[in-house]
Amino acid sequence: MEFTDILILLLAGCLGGFLAGLLGIGGGIVFVLIFNLYLTKLGVPPQIIVPAVIANSLFAIFFAGLAGTLKQRKNNNFEWKAILISGTASAITSIYFTYLISSSTWYTKDKFMFVFMGLLAIMAYKIYKGNDPENSTTSPSIFDAKKYFLFGALAGVLAAFSGIGGGVIMVPLFIQFMNYTIRKATALSLGIITVMAFLTSIYNAGQNPLSLDIDYSFGLISFAVAIPVIVGSIIFSPIGVMAAGKFKPKTTRIIFSGFLLLVIIKLGFEIWV
Repeated sequence: MEFTDILILLLAGCLGGFLAGLLGIGGGIVFVLIFNLYLTKLGVPPQIIVPAVIANSLFAIFFAGLAGTLKQRKNNNFEWKAILISGTASAITSIYFTYLISSSTWYTKDKFMFVFMGLLAIMAYKIYKGNDPENSTTSPSIFDAKKYFLFGALAGVLAAFSGIGGGVIMVPLFIQFMNYTIRKATALSLGIITVMAFLTSIYNAGQNPLSLDIDYSFGLISFAVAIPVIVGSIIFSPIGVMAAGKFKPKTTRIIFSGFLLLVIIKLGFEIWV
């Protein structure tokens, strides 16, 4: 790759990392787009482009989530028990459905993009309309392991089908059913995504190579493409966490919802033409 390509990947990592720290969604919104572009450019076969994009996105999400979670831990927004329960459940379903996708041809690139666009639309609406409930809290009075397991499992399914980490489901669920504040929900979501992305990446690294023509690849993960994204995400994920504590919630929702709508329009145009 040329220097310009590396710079673009680095900047994408910065943006994805910032959004990961800010909204607890892992940064997959940006990572999926950039990996789809560059893995296709490198000649990844069409029959494995979808699992390859998802695998590399989750690999980058792990590092973005880890950097952001360490920052959240310093802010006392870390609940290891909930993170481990939801993260493990998320990893189980993510690996299982990743296997189903990679071992069959029914889930094509066009289907993937339609699902991804639908998820972005849901996220845009939820973030724009969302408000902390009146009885919101930073920690429920009763620890409900079943809810954490269920929410994590749903997030894992979403991650396998889209590569965006699952925060789009977990953050609204934690706010709606656990009465968390949005700041606490995003912090918890980021930690869960980190555990899920780590375990799923181990699985993806053991899968069939991307292509004999792609250097520096291991299983479904292309280090040549992923490393610049990871570097940017590690730097900017903690910055996103700090910004989350300073930005007005409504301002953040409006800006990010507008960004998601632009991405949806772009993807829709690409599919149409």
